[in-house]
Amino acid sequence: MSTFHLGLDAGGSRTGAVLLDADGALRGRGEGPGANPAGQRPGDVLAHLGAAAAGALDGREPRLVGSCLVGLAGYRALPDPERFAERCRAALRLGCPVRLVPDTVPALACGGVTDGHGTVLIAGTGTVCARLAGTRTIARAGGLGWLLGDEGGGFWLGREALRHAHADPAGPLGAAVRAHCAADSPDDLLRWAYQGPPRRLAALAPLVSRLAEEGDGPALAIAHTAAGHLAALARATAVPEEPLVLAGAVATSAGPVRERLLVLLADLHPRLPRTDPATAAARLSARHAAHRPAAHDPLDDDPLSRDAAPDGPSPDSRSPGDPSPGDR
Repeated sequence: MSTFHLGLDAGGSRTGAVLLDADGALRGRGEGPGANPAGQRPGDVLAHLGAAAAGALDGREPRLVGSCLVGLAGYRALPDPERFAERCRAALRLGCPVRLVPDTVPALACGGVTDGHGTVLIAGTGTVCARLAGTRTIARAGGLGWLLGDEGGGFWLGREALRHAHADPAGPLGAAVRAHCAADSPDDLLRWAYQGPPRRLAALAPLVSRLAEEGDGPALAIAHTAAGHLAALARATAVPEEPLVLAGAVATSAGPVRERLLVLLADLHPRLPRTDPATAAARLSARHAAHRPAAHDPLDDDPLSRDAAPDGPSPDSRSPGDPSPGDR
């Protein structure tokens, strides 16, 4: 019987899943909506994880999966990670335990860091920078969520674009934002902003990058300010002798934010991803299942990251509100 290894990367805006076979070959990919437990009801998180996993399995029997690792944005919001891991196992209909880790763990690995030691700066919907030793967090900056932080991330970029559009609706950036929001006036922009979930402001972030590349002054100023915020997170966390990996769409997508960020962090020699976090999660899962790490298994460094046995405890019923710490 074939044994597959499933990896998931769950962020604030999207969830990716990758299925590898026993030889490490790619056998499937799946995608679903964001699955951050800090900003969504547990049932929705589980449904989104299940949708991504089902896409990767592509009709294969879930019981053929021999190992599963989920890198979860909002991991710190879980009151009981072991109980939530069991809920994940049941929702995905797996016969193997589900291993939950912070999303920073596969994000660091996707930059080619094989020993689990280094710093990863994630800038997606939200922002966080963490220095890791395995899954143990040595230092952290950011990760406060849209209400208290997330400076430089997709939500922040979208909010700044919306604020500019409200003040200057006739300029290039203002016009692009109004077109996206189907808003004819500043008052229409306000209604759009407050009638939906906060995270949807992140959909405006690409407008900032596009207009900045076209030479629009306000958009370029927002992009450079975002890069400055991200560089500050890295400076507060990274150490020169260890690798620094950039992750998340805002930090890694070609454009003015990434270009400026690479300049600001040039002395720390930041790495761009060599693979995607879901693939990195699947590879980490396979390595852990094989019990043959090169020196030690970084996944065993943190007692808070554990397997949930198939007959684990009953699920919790916590229902957090809208996006909060860890959303990316």
